[in-house]
Amino acid sequence: MMTVNPRIQHFFTFPFAFWDNFFTEDELKAIEIYCADQGTEESAIEKGITDKSIRNSNIRMIYSNSENEWIFSKLIGIAGHMNTQFYNYDLNGFDHFQYTEYDGEGTEYKYHTDAVFGGDVPVDLLIPRKLSFSLVLSDSSEYQGGELEFMISSGDPLVAEQKRGRIIAFPSYMLHRVAPLKSGKRRSIVFWAVGPKFK
Repeated sequence: MMTVNPRIQHFFTFPFAFWDNFFTEDELKAIEIYCADQGTEESAIEKGITDKSIRNSNIRMIYSNSENEWIFSKLIGIAGHMNTQFYNYDLNGFDHFQYTEYDGEGTEYKYHTDAVFGGDVPVDLLIPRKLSFSLVLSDSSEYQGGELEFMISSGDPLVAEQKRGRIIAFPSYMLHRVAPLKSGKRRSIVFWAVGPKFK
């Protein structure tokens, strides 16, 4: 459908898009149980280097296998659909996701981009991250603070409303943060679709 204002179509809000109710409640519970069973470790700002003043959370990188294949199949499906609807980037896919827990007052991840630039790009990021996704697992009643915010100008940040089961997609080069948690526990899955460099 053609429109002179494409931003209003398909729940799209510039500069991010979101999709609700893709996973059933039973599927969300199964994902939570699976991720919790994998355990977590302290997050790093780069390989082997931690700094809680910048990034204070616990994570687990989860790679595709026969046990979690159904999760990856669903994520790949919605990622492809949202890309087609909202961005139309050239993407190759992804082979892992990150389970993240922000637990307690002050846990956060300061402003950053998911795309990595420069001459010392880690070998596992040589294929550029182009589109980032966040699947919110926690209900909004479980925590306060922890907003997903985008800085697109010198004014106030743009806040993406979070709700359980919502999938939020945004270009990986966008400056964003998880604001400091005030209380409770915020759980999510994040993953990054990679592809050839923009041209």
